[in-house]
Amino acid sequence: MKVDFKSIFPAITAFIAFILTLLCLFAGSQKDLLNNADLLTLYTPEGHSDTAHNFYSVHVMSYCQGVLGTVDAGETSVARNVTECSSRTLLFAFNPTDAWPEEIITHGPTLEWPRVISDDFNAFSFTSRSMAVFYIIGVGAIGFALVSCLSSVITRKAQTGLFEFGFMVLGALSISIASIIATVIAFEFVALINAHGDGSDVSAQYGEKFLGMTWASTALLLVGTISCFINVFVRGYEEQEPEMPVGKDEEEG
Repeated sequence: MKVDFKSIFPAITAFIAFILTLLCLFAGSQKDLLNNADLLTLYTPEGHSDTAHNFYSVHVMSYCQGVLGTVDAGETSVARNVTECSSRTLLFAFNPTDAWPEEIITHGPTLEWPRVISDDFNAFSFTSRSMAVFYIIGVGAIGFALVSCLSSVITRKAQTGLFEFGFMVLGALSISIASIIATVIAFEFVALINAHGDGSDVSAQYGEKFLGMTWASTALLLVGTISCFINVFVRGYEEQEPEMPVGKDEEEG
């Protein structure tokens, strides 16, 4: 069976976007699973003991914590040493008070923790959870789009192409909204934390790798959706255009 590249191009873009979105969802759920592809990293004051954590990388469904250290003696570059990650939660929202109930808040008078930052995270908890919901909806929609595309290639029925296009639209819309929310958190929320943490040695930094993956997924889905639209509503109807019936006079002639 000869397969036209144009007919499977949306599936190729959707499959790559599917992998990228899964990486965005599951990054940081284990110590060695893309813990550097975080939504943002919160840096806290250094404690008096060797076990105190001084950075927390926040992901979509979990967070990781660890300590900072230099790469080599005599160098100024800093390496992040992840010690552990939290359990994966479907509707996750990072709560700094739960993350370090003993290390920072009750560690001593020299580690004054600005409570306003905890309030900031609580205020953005609904936003974080809604972002996760859109990612999950997007993953499901992309998966159904891939199944529909495979069925469309095999059966060559227009109905399956319509299903494919519908799921592609839903997936592109969901991932686009999730990416917008992630960008708002990365820039606006991080700037808010830095403003409130000024003077307390508390700062935040957004994750460039995460934003790159989520917007790459969004771009691929948008391109795939446009291509799918052309396949279904332009090429599809051109290929299925019925022939003009032959008149009786022509048949008799």
